Amino acid sequence: MTWTPIGNKSAMRFEPGHAVRVQDRWIAVFRQQGADGAEHLLAIDNACPHASAPLCDGAVLEGKVVCSLHLWQFDLRTGACDVGTQWNVRTYPVRVRGDEVEIDLVP
Repeated sequence: MTWTPIGNKSAMRFEPGHAVRVQDRWIAVFRQQGADGAEHLLAIDNACPHASAPLCDGAVLEGKVVCSLHLWQFDLRTGACDVGTQWNVRTYPVRVRGDEVEIDLVP
């Protein structure tokens, strides 16, 4: 994996997601509490593929972000869209080293 630093976790504003520009794309990073009670960070493409609304601004419900424009839902772990697979968004592996958040952009 090729890890790219995207910022300090303590400086990220999760409202509910945090948008960050990485190379030529916008990524939305979300905090989620796992079944084990630990906090996890998840990253997906920030633009809804339907009308390019920023997914970082959508509500998070049961592990999915809801696009604020047309209420489409995207699974934060898989990128799957509830409307159809042709609308899925890409997800990215995330890791935290100390306070530094890194993602892997390579498919």
